[in-house]
Amino acid sequence: MTETAALPTRQRLDYAISDADQHVYESAEMIAEYLDPAFRHNFQLIQINGRTTLMLNERLYRLVPNPTYDPVARPGSMVDYFRGNNPQGRSLKEICGPLQPFDPAFRYREPRLRVLEQQGVDFVWMLPTLALGLEEMLWETPAALAGCARAINRWAAQEWTFNIDDRVHFAGVLSFIDPVAAESELDLLLEAGCRLIAMRPAPVRLPGIRRSIGDPLYDRVWAKIAESGAVVAFHAADTGYGDMVERWGEGGRMEGQKSSALGEIMGVHTDRPIYDTLAALVSHGVFDRHPKLKVAAVELGAGWVPELFRKMRIAYGKMPQAFGFRDPSDTLRDHVWVMPFYEDQLQPVVDCIGVDRIIYGSDYPHPEGFADPQEYAAELTGFSDADQRKIMRENLRALSLR
Repeated sequence: MTETAALPTRQRLDYAISDADQHVYESAEMIAEYLDPAFRHNFQLIQINGRTTLMLNERLYRLVPNPTYDPVARPGSMVDYFRGNNPQGRSLKEICGPLQPFDPAFRYREPRLRVLEQQGVDFVWMLPTLALGLEEMLWETPAALAGCARAINRWAAQEWTFNIDDRVHFAGVLSFIDPVAAESELDLLLEAGCRLIAMRPAPVRLPGIRRSIGDPLYDRVWAKIAESGAVVAFHAADTGYGDMVERWGEGGRMEGQKSSALGEIMGVHTDRPIYDTLAALVSHGVFDRHPKLKVAAVELGAGWVPELFRKMRIAYGKMPQAFGFRDPSDTLRDHVWVMPFYEDQLQPVVDCIGVDRIIYGSDYPHPEGFADPQEYAAELTGFSDADQRKIMRENLRALSLR
C-alpha cells in the first residue's frame, strides 16, 4: 500500500481553503470490531465468489460494491460524467476506468493530514462513507440501526477523534429513528467533542409509520444540537426516495455505479430529498423553536434552491399565519448553508440565499469529486475575489468555528 502521490502542479490560490465534504473509507471489518455482539446478525461480512461483501438484515449492501475499498475508484474519475460530458454513452464502470489499490490516506488520520497539507486545505469536514446507506437498510430494526451508528462513531472517536485542533471536524452519525437512542447517542458525541452531526435528508421511517424530522417528538435532540453550537450536515445518502421511480416501473434501490435517466431527471437522490427536508424543517417550525440551529446541505447540489424559494414565497403569500407571519425565505437564509455541485449554475442560488451561505466541498476522494480540491476556484470566475474567498474558505470557517 502506498500513499497518494503528490498532487499535480497547477496554479494555486494564495490562501488555504476550507472543504465541507471530504470522506474516509471506513472498512466494514473495522466497524464490525466496534459493534455490539447483539447486532452481529444484522451486520454480516460474507464471501461471494472470493470477494468480501456486506449483508445488512440479510440483504446485500449495494451502495458500496466493495466494503473493503481495495481496490477503489480513483478520485475525480467521474467529473466529466457529472458535468454532463458523456457523448459516447459510456457506463459508469467504463467512466471510472481502472480501479486503484487502497491508499492509507483514504482511511487513516496521519497520512490524510499530510494529504490535506498538500491540497492546501487547512479546515475540513470529514465524513464516513459506509454509513451513507445504513438507515434505509436497517429501519426495520431500529435497535440494530442505533447499534451500527454507535459502532461507526466509536471507530471515529478512536481512530480520528471528532475535532483535530479545529483543523478537522469529523462527523458523528445520528439517526432519529428512536428519539431516546438519538438523544443518548448525541450526548456521547457532544461529550467526545463532536462539532458536526451527519444525517440523511429524509423523513423518519419506522415499521408502519413515517414521521417528519420536524415532529416535536425530536425537539429534545434538536435543542441539544442547537445549544451546543454543532452543525447538522444533511449529506447525500440512500434516503428511500428510490420508491419514487419504483412508482414508474423502475428499480428504486440506490446502488453504486448505477443510475437511471428517470432518477437523474427526478433528482431522487439529491435535489428532491433535501428540498423536502428543508421544506419540512421550515413548515414544521423547527427553526422557530430552535433559533440557534445551523444546518448545511452537503453533496446535494444547489439547483433546487431557486425553486424552493419560489414555492415558499407563494406559500407565504397564501398562508402567512402558518409561518408565524415571518417570511420562510428569511428563516432559510438565517439557518441554512448550501454546498453546490460544480455543474450547478451558482448565480441564481446566490441571488436567493446570499453568497455568505455558500460553502465549498470537494467530495475527495470519491470518484464524483475533485482529485484536487482547489479546482473549484476555476468555476467562480464570475465572482469577485472577495466572494471567491468567502466560498472557498471563509464561509465554512464562520459556520463551524464561531
